[in-house]
Amino acid sequence: MADGERRGADGGGTAELRARAAEVVRAAVRLAEGKDWSDEARLGSVIDRLASVERELIRHEEDFSLVFVHLGLLLGTRCHMRRDGRAFDPAERAEALERLRWVDRHGSLAAPLAVQARMMLLFLLVPWALPRADGTRTALQNALLDVADGQVLTEALRCDLTEAREVVDRIAEAPFDAAFRQQTESNRQVIEQMLAVGSAESAGSEEWEATGTVHSAQSELLDAVRGLVALAKSYSTARFTRVLVWLDVGSPSARDRGPRSDNPTLDPDVDRLLRQAAVGGAAGADGARRAADLALASLRALPPDTPQRARVARLHAYLLIAWEVLTDEPADYSDVERPTPEPDGDSADRLADWPIATAVDPGLLPYLDSHMRDFVAHTGIRERRSAAHRDRLLAYRTGDPGYLDDAAALLREAIGASPVGSWWAVVLQADLVEILAQAAEHGGNFHDADVALATLRELLAALERDGSVPFDAPFALDLALTAASHELSYAQRTGNHGELPRLSAELRARHAALPPDSEWRGKLGKRVAELDALLPPARQDRRTPADVLDPALPEAAAPEILHRALSEIRRDLGDPHVYHEQEYDRRAALGLRMVFDVVRGDAPQALLDEAITELTRARALLAEGRGQAHRVDLLTKLAEAHLMRAARGGPHRAADQRACIEVLREALGELAADVLLQAGADHGLSAALNGAMLSRRLAFIAFRINRPADAVADLERGRALVLQSASATRDIPALLDTAGHPGLAQQWRDQVPARLRRPTATEASGARDPQAPDGAPPIPSGLRRKALKALGVRRGATEGSGSQRLLGATGPAELSAGLAATGTDALVYLVPGASVSNGTFPGRALILRPGAAPEAITLPELLRHGSPPLTRYLDAAAERSRALTDPDLAPSALAACERRWQEALGTLCDWAWRAAMGPVLTAVRPMLAAQWPLARPPRIVLVPCDTLGVVPWHAARIRGLGEHGHRYACQEAVLSYAPSGAQFLAAAARPRMPLADGPQVLVADPELTLTWAELEAEALRATCYTEALRYGEFLTADGEEDAAGTPEDLLAVLPGGTNPASVVHLSCHAVAAPRPTESELRLAVPPGAGAEAGRLTVADILDASADRGPGTAGPLVVLSACETDLSAGHHDEALTLATALVTGGAADVVGSRWAVRDGPTSLAMAVFHHHLTARGLAPPDALRTTQLWMLDPRREPPPTLGGPLRAQAARPDLHHLHHWAAFTHQGNPAARVR
Repeated sequence: MADGERRGADGGGTAELRARAAEVVRAAVRLAEGKDWSDEARLGSVIDRLASVERELIRHEEDFSLVFVHLGLLLGTRCHMRRDGRAFDPAERAEALERLRWVDRHGSLAAPLAVQARMMLLFLLVPWALPRADGTRTALQNALLDVADGQVLTEALRCDLTEAREVVDRIAEAPFDAAFRQQTESNRQVIEQMLAVGSAESAGSEEWEATGTVHSAQSELLDAVRGLVALAKSYSTARFTRVLVWLDVGSPSARDRGPRSDNPTLDPDVDRLLRQAAVGGAAGADGARRAADLALASLRALPPDTPQRARVARLHAYLLIAWEVLTDEPADYSDVERPTPEPDGDSADRLADWPIATAVDPGLLPYLDSHMRDFVAHTGIRERRSAAHRDRLLAYRTGDPGYLDDAAALLREAIGASPVGSWWAVVLQADLVEILAQAAEHGGNFHDADVALATLRELLAALERDGSVPFDAPFALDLALTAASHELSYAQRTGNHGELPRLSAELRARHAALPPDSEWRGKLGKRVAELDALLPPARQDRRTPADVLDPALPEAAAPEILHRALSEIRRDLGDPHVYHEQEYDRRAALGLRMVFDVVRGDAPQALLDEAITELTRARALLAEGRGQAHRVDLLTKLAEAHLMRAARGGPHRAADQRACIEVLREALGELAADVLLQAGADHGLSAALNGAMLSRRLAFIAFRINRPADAVADLERGRALVLQSASATRDIPALLDTAGHPGLAQQWRDQVPARLRRPTATEASGARDPQAPDGAPPIPSGLRRKALKALGVRRGATEGSGSQRLLGATGPAELSAGLAATGTDALVYLVPGASVSNGTFPGRALILRPGAAPEAITLPELLRHGSPPLTRYLDAAAERSRALTDPDLAPSALAACERRWQEALGTLCDWAWRAAMGPVLTAVRPMLAAQWPLARPPRIVLVPCDTLGVVPWHAARIRGLGEHGHRYACQEAVLSYAPSGAQFLAAAARPRMPLADGPQVLVADPELTLTWAELEAEALRATCYTEALRYGEFLTADGEEDAAGTPEDLLAVLPGGTNPASVVHLSCHAVAAPRPTESELRLAVPPGAGAEAGRLTVADILDASADRGPGTAGPLVVLSACETDLSAGHHDEALTLATALVTGGAADVVGSRWAVRDGPTSLAMAVFHHHLTARGLAPPDALRTTQLWMLDPRREPPPTLGGPLRAQAARPDLHHLHHWAAFTHQGNPAARVR
């Protein structure tokens, strides 16, 4: 910069320039010293003037140093103002830093303007260290000062802090007053404290000096253990656990180290014991082992019901952890006993026994630095976090998920005591996420995983709002990778990929911003590849649950590479076991790799024998409770391996066939246990997806060896597991009472609400707040896991799992008795066949009759794939569903789509007769004809498997007969449907409520988009149910409606509600969703709520159903809406609105297989209810009679039918399939009305 002035011919011009420069500098000073310095418009104006004058001074080679400094100060001011907003400009910060650093290097130590520049430089170097406008700290400042969390420090941050310390040292040289120097010194200490984070610890690192011999040290340690055992008698569990956190035997690792024994709140006698144990650390690993043995002996000497036992058990476990740390070897935890919840009411006042803050003499506080004040304020939080880390390690070592409950309880207590928005709350919630994820994988359920994901989303959003933690800080990167893993699992499980594009873009941005040599780049790149693999729609459609275990088979390998890979896995089997399930995981990995290589042809067939050996060993470990992951997949692959070996022939063929059946049944038992452990229908569906496939595989084995009774039992093991689980869950409190667990039963009643509405997508699947409700288990699955364990349901228990007992063992004998009790002639499973490489497995109809053995008839055309009429119909139906919801589709295109669907429907019904119903009716009817020449039409309940569930089997037809050139199945039999035999039995045992015994409820379309909905409801009220309540919108009716018709209104009149109705008739919109638990009725939206609050889904209905006791009568529910008995995916679970209502307690439900037309539907409903009320027919008979009436060209309308509905009765096209065949009956098939 020029030190002198240039003089020339234009001296007057430069003088004027200098004057303008002086004026703008004065303006900058006035702005900085005034009250309106934060007015960004004025600030920007002065910055622009300074920049303009500076350019002119440079051009004229005039002194611009003063302008240069003030411009740097104001640029820094604007950066400081914008630091938390979108307008922040990194380039402007860089310019301000460049200017201020120049002043720092060249300015006088005493000059006020230079000191001011250094202060602004300090602000820019560590802006996150300044309090916000509201007085709160940034997350980064909290992390470094409160928690000393080195995971948020980056190299760039450390460089900025180092430079800031040097700047503070120069500021301290300024000749200002004592208060300024004191503040400067305080700033320097804070920066030193931040720089110390993550470096080698100095405080408290002094090694104690061992005195005496190893023998004397061992004696000291054992005496300390005896003292602690004695202490356990008088201390509560909370207080004793706190003492154990301070127990320091040897040198704990940095992660598991508890605070050293210098806490003044500990009793002197306790402090003496802890110091004694520390001195005893000189005894080394042998001393720690002897101390653990002494604690174990003391534990075994205690009575089983004493509160002291839980405390001594924890002491024993902590001493084993100390031995591990000293030896760097895994300990044997087989004798560890997890502390059970204390029976002495210990939890009554935990905060009194284990305070959050350390009590300090008020007179001492002014003498403590900020770090020590933070420490004493949060001692109890640090202690709980330390104890939670130990409990998590114990869960890992022992395989007991109860330790995770303990760890989560401690963390939730610490989170609740943490200041809102503090870094303690952040890191504790991050710890809680890890524990919830571990619980989900080891004995928990999908609810645990969803709560973890919800908490992660909240944490990431909070950090983004704060903006102070660097994107490349290890904590931020680790959190982002953890979130990506959870989002991947969620997307794979649910098919919901909405978060993946955003997440992929975020990880790509982080990856691109990292240095090329960063170790994090590989981790981020791998996760991005995994995310992108799920994004293409084709991959989404082909996703199966097995992808979670094996997203892609390993690439083809040369024999030597394969041999090396298998050798490495075998070698790993010999490593010491560092966690409970290590051997299972490694044997499973070895066996599965062998099976994959044999299937792909990369390995000799002889390797199949080794694969079976390894997988069999893994299966045995499952039975011992030493395995959790991918149990169903492992057993399925083992069964397939036995089947492959059986196909080769040889001496073990029969044994392999038997083993295949046994292992597949075991896999179904494991899967059933998984479903029962889930909370809610949607999670149950995710767990159940492979069940029907496994049961059909077993059924076909039974068909091949001519054992139809086994086929029945095996089909029942895997069908409709979600519905079965929902039914079983309602009975759990009563079962717990009966089993002698009244306490657990009461907890279940208290903590599992009868009406649990499923959260919306924006609520992140169930946990907006990581805090558990009062009294709730710290891990969501905890109560369910304990209750089911008490009832004998647990994973890895093979035939003794108890899941089938809880779900109900349904076999031919029970089904035959149910058929006889309801007067039903046959229960028919329709099982599709499959085309395989070496031929075709034909479909079967598995027929059960009262008092007869099951019979299987072969149906060659009934194929899952390879039945063109079924394939064309599925495509046409999907196209029609999309078209009906597309507001932009041209009428002509919609009409063409409708024609294609109607043609496909006709072809489907022709095929349905040939493929199944013709042979089934032929098999069933001769039995009746032999009994009575003028026999009534047979009553048949159909259980269609797989995609056969979309077929209207009652409309199966044969050409050449009947009034319109066809004869239909419903003209030959009274047909009902059931999701499974077990669900048939449940409905058959349920009495029907007399129509007049309870309120009758008519629900009209609240959206006012269904022209006939109100007319239909009013016609029923006028002719059939004159006292019926009106829910929804009734624009033309007299009087007010009785309720708005919200989901809560409807749930209240369904079984288990506050005012159960005898008849519920709904004329509203419905949608069959690709994920069947999300199929929904569209009802009224409560005032002030969002549109989603008007949805009542299959999951809502199942999750809201309550225990009503055996023999409780159920209502009739009529769903006069679109697609209410249709499953658009996962067909074997048979999850529809209709089946959900039957499972929830309805005796009969009428639903539809496709979107129906207003006029003909309203007419059919009026005639149906006429047959119910005027003729006294049972619902299945009333529905059949209505459909026969619509097929009759000489039909006469009921006398009560009037107005527009009577005109509809004269339509000449009512016999068309799409008008009459949509509606089906689910529920009680009996002809008797009550």
